[in-house]
Amino acid sequence: MATVAHLVAKIIRSQPHLEEFIERDLVSFHRLARYLIPLLKAETDEGVNEGAVVMALSRLREKMVQRRGEQVSQPSWKKIEISMRSGVVEVDLPRNDGTYAKLEKLRRMIENPQEDFFNVVQGQYEMTIIASKKYHEGFLKALKGEKILHVEEELSLIYLRFPEEVLYTPGFFDRALRELSWQNINVFELVSTLNELVLVVKEKDASRAYEVLRQAFKQSK
Repeated sequence: MATVAHLVAKIIRSQPHLEEFIERDLVSFHRLARYLIPLLKAETDEGVNEGAVVMALSRLREKMVQRRGEQVSQPSWKKIEISMRSGVVEVDLPRNDGTYAKLEKLRRMIENPQEDFFNVVQGQYEMTIIASKKYHEGFLKALKGEKILHVEEELSLIYLRFPEEVLYTPGFFDRALRELSWQNINVFELVSTLNELVLVVKEKDASRAYEVLRQAFKQSK
């Protein structure tokens, strides 16, 4: 039989924003307990009282704060380098033999591979092309005849470059996305490599996103 503490943690973790409220100490545990009790009663035949739920919430928050402290105090997290660049466009289209065959043509259009951005994310049925906006018109001409699902302009890239050991630290990607979500900053796309995470955001949000992540990972200016 699942304990009250286990069920409370299960419900809270299924609601990320509620989890964030608890971690940041922005919610009354007694009011939240009264909200949770009907949900808990649906999960267990055992009696559920407000005091037990408040205690479970308090212990859950302690674990959250401890986890965050352990994350941000890790030397590898403090080595994360954050940078930003603007002037990016995203093109989404179906994945088929025609679009796949044209990728090499698009690659050949890149004038400076070291400076210009060009990335292709392939799903099972669709692909997304993210590139420096100066190639926007040329890419659309090269893709003539293909079905364009969506084009998003005025995008920026937030780069997080990190030591390899960060890959083995639970919570890194989650922390980055949760911090941006908390600030109502939408992430259009994620691109990751061995030592780099690239977040695609709107240009109007880029400076704020950069600062939010700099604070989250304790970077100095």
